Amino acid sequence: MKILGINCSAHDTGVAYIKDGKIMCALEEEKMVGIKSRYIQWKMPTESMNYLLTEYNLTFDDFDYVAVSAPAQQFYLKNFNIEKIFTYSHHKSHALGSYFTSGFQGKCISLSHDGKGETSRGKIYLCEDGFVEEIYNSPTPTTASLAGIWGLATIRLGWQMLKDEGKVVGLAAHGKFNNQIYDWLKDCVYYDGNLGFGPAGWEGRFWHIFNRDFQHKNFENKEFRADFAFTLEQYTEELMFNLLKDLHERYPDYRKLCLSGGLFANVKLNQMINDLDFFDEIFIHPAMSDSGLALGAALCKAHEIGDIKTPIKLQDVYLGQSFTKEYWDNELTKEDIYQTIPFDYGTIADLINDGKVLGLFIGRTEYGPRALGNRSIIVKPTEKETHENLNTKLKRTEIMPFAPSVLSDYSKVVFQTFKSEYTSEFMTLCYTTNPNWVNKLPAVIQELDSSARPQIVRKESNSIYYNIIENYRKISGIPVVLNTSFNAHGEPINNFPHQVLTHLKNNIVDYIVTEDYIISLK
Repeated sequence: MKILGINCSAHDTGVAYIKDGKIMCALEEEKMVGIKSRYIQWKMPTESMNYLLTEYNLTFDDFDYVAVSAPAQQFYLKNFNIEKIFTYSHHKSHALGSYFTSGFQGKCISLSHDGKGETSRGKIYLCEDGFVEEIYNSPTPTTASLAGIWGLATIRLGWQMLKDEGKVVGLAAHGKFNNQIYDWLKDCVYYDGNLGFGPAGWEGRFWHIFNRDFQHKNFENKEFRADFAFTLEQYTEELMFNLLKDLHERYPDYRKLCLSGGLFANVKLNQMINDLDFFDEIFIHPAMSDSGLALGAALCKAHEIGDIKTPIKLQDVYLGQSFTKEYWDNELTKEDIYQTIPFDYGTIADLINDGKVLGLFIGRTEYGPRALGNRSIIVKPTEKETHENLNTKLKRTEIMPFAPSVLSDYSKVVFQTFKSEYTSEFMTLCYTTNPNWVNKLPAVIQELDSSARPQIVRKESNSIYYNIIENYRKISGIPVVLNTSFNAHGEPINNFPHQVLTHLKNNIVDYIVTEDYIISLK
């Protein structure tokens, strides 16, 4: 059976394709058009759809089912036979999308939570060997949302909601606990003791409290801003702890946890959850925000018809577009400014060791918000000044840390990755760095708490990326590289050769590495 998944909601639109229970493709419209998702609202993911149909030689009539992640989205599906269209709620698409890619066998809980989706801010499911039971639905607009309050906090700090929440997480590392801010937050949102959050009218409470203090220019004060972010992070972790403790006490046999929704883009929150004794393992969907809804809806349908009976384990999330050598050759001949040498692991390792900034453009684009070696900028992680230099090149804020990619054979040597290594292949949570490695990796370790957000790289998942790091390890003794997404600040992860060649021309990267070439300027 051929299943097309579509999300054309307020942001993070995209498509997915499942054939006979196998995930063939998952695309985000923002990467196809080069515009961040928050600016693509309530539109069909046209470019993603066109690519999918062309790449797999399909027409709309070839699909047996069309799965969409909200009933209202049917309005946009004018080209489809209405009898083929099946809708799944926003949070069902989130939660079951995470569960059915977790690989978890036996009993587990799947929890979704974000700002809102249709008439819900989140759902909780009990799951066991493919059977799912909804046990909680958080209705809107009467209940509070932890993700929602982060959106409001992002705005209050002068940034953009649905885009800059990660900056708030980064800022939190530079602050300290503030009792007054804590009390103010308690007036805005609390755990209601029954798997949800309250109260009604929480948004108005937030603006009343924090606009009042804006009059005193508190949010223009660097120290106050950092303390606000830190206290918000601590309070969020406290409330989520209360919810998960309650779940654990009610369902003590459910020792695995799946997470989805925009709230769980917060890697520090995820670290706290992973450290709890309540669960033996957690899994965060690789496309945890609304970009995962298209695939989530398709997975709901695949399970419903029996093509996927129990959770599958993702080999990787390289599910986007790729480009041939011929395509690259054509791009490189448009301007007489490039030179190439053949791809060579030894040469690449030497360049990394020499401190060069390399842009990797290999294979298919990653699905989700993390660059995982196919559309990544990599640098050696051993020089402290690398952080500042790279931020300057990318026009990024200094509060945002860079992440390490570590060889799977060395993950426990470098980081305390004792739980949930599978989800860490997708760079979804932080770990504490082992003490003897902190000073060796200053460019990727959060100095304030020795934490990092590693991507564990398995050879089976990405042999080229694995071998690049392995060859660098052989000459440096360091099984880690700094990894950040291949894009300039404010852009989505770059998907096309012409985009990354611009970064080469602008000296953001020193070299581009493809499957065939090492490219530089003449």
